[in-house]
Amino acid sequence: MNQLGSKGSTSERKRHHFVSVTYLNAWVSGPAKKLHAYRSDDASKPLHIRPDEIAFENYYYSQTRPDGTRDNDSFEDLFGGVETHWPTVMKALKIETLDRAVLHRLYAMVTMMRTRVPAARNYNEEIMTLETRTGLKVFAEMGRLPEKLKRYENELDTVDIAIERQRTLGKMADDMRSFGDLTLRLGFEILVNDTGVDFITSDNPVAYFDPSDAGIRHPYINNEKVELYFPLSPTLALHGANRLRRFGQTPRFRTLSDMSKVRSINRITARFAYGLAFARDRSHDDLIARHSATSPVLDAKVVRKPKEIQYHIGHRFAARPELLKFRPEQCEGDLYEEDFNL
Repeated sequence: MNQLGSKGSTSERKRHHFVSVTYLNAWVSGPAKKLHAYRSDDASKPLHIRPDEIAFENYYYSQTRPDGTRDNDSFEDLFGGVETHWPTVMKALKIETLDRAVLHRLYAMVTMMRTRVPAARNYNEEIMTLETRTGLKVFAEMGRLPEKLKRYENELDTVDIAIERQRTLGKMADDMRSFGDLTLRLGFEILVNDTGVDFITSDNPVAYFDPSDAGIRHPYINNEKVELYFPLSPTLALHGANRLRRFGQTPRFRTLSDMSKVRSINRITARFAYGLAFARDRSHDDLIARHSATSPVLDAKVVRKPKEIQYHIGHRFAARPELLKFRPEQCEGDLYEEDFNL
């Protein structure tokens, strides 16, 4: 029997894009309006594909309601409210005309493309897994591990733990607020690329880091100084930095004629890519493949103190984690506070 969608019919919004189709449309070319999509696990064989055929997962933003039915639309409607205005934003950028409404929609897209993507959601899932594992180890040491879990007592460092992915949706609001706080410290400019070398993009297109970190060893460092890049199209990119605040709240437009700078931005974009990179042509094959094995992932250290557990978390460039799929039928059964003698 089919579950009902939020509109009360058997019609479901099944295909949830984690990279906006209207955003990717800037990279299409030719009568077929296709782009080149590079899968990180097989970057040597890019797909020539339409934007609506890539960068999605079935029911990726769906939530289970209290009555057991599935809400496939709430997050899709939220994102759609931003995506609908994106063509208008791009038209304004091309004629270098920015008003308050355009800026609001521009920054809304940037925020969305930092927090809705698999790189962000998987990061939060990794944190939840770490917290669950650490908590179980503490309860084991206290002798309060539930009877259902005692057979794992000697393998809590290695036992498989799967997190219900829906839980990471609740972290998106916190991530949006945190990212918003970061952007308030930055000034912005629109880089107009006239070098003839396209900007590329990815499924994790918002990159920021400490500019004093030579080689960008640690991504998404939120230090006193921050550098941010977000490709808008093959010829436009948003650049943010603390030093740009002196130019005021409205981003200035700056022509970029230095081909080495464009390549540097593309290198950053390729490094921050998670599962997919995108380009209008095949001239970036080597660059994308060179950085396809690693992405920004969780970097964590747990510090145990007598009455406190401290989590020191951040990002590092490393191989992407293989997260376990949550399967309710394989769970140990419901656990409640009384199971932990709380």
